[in-house]
Amino acid sequence: METLIKLSARSLEYYINAKRWNTDLEFYKDEIDFLNKLLKENFIHLTNSKRNVVIIHLIGKLAELVNEKHQVKELLDHQLKDLELLAEDLFIESKEAIAGKQAHLEYLIRDLVNEYREIKKSIFVLLDRILTDDELKVN
Repeated sequence: METLIKLSARSLEYYINAKRWNTDLEFYKDEIDFLNKLLKENFIHLTNSKRNVVIIHLIGKLAELVNEKHQVKELLDHQLKDLELLAEDLFIESKEAIAGKQAHLEYLIRDLVNEYREIKKSIFVLLDRILTDDELKVN
């Protein structure tokens, strides 16, 4: 942490944002794992074949999201390493390169979060319909 004090205010802001994004990605990993388990183990057996197609589609979308998350995580880890090298005056690229990578990461993170929200919303709507239909059958 002592070496991070040597960073400019802008680079320190990049580092803090990258660390926060890293934490967010870990949280999304846990949520995606939970949603996958929920769909695969609990709901796919409770529905008709039409809804099973939707569930399988959503499971596929979650898998795509996991792959995308891994790619973003790799870029994010590289950016954090570059910022640490910059703090130690060992970074060989320009500061503009870091700024460009940071802007690209911000775009990727925002896109990933938006995709995740849409998938999660679709899952919640589907689960609500399944549970509502089950209530109608019980009554």
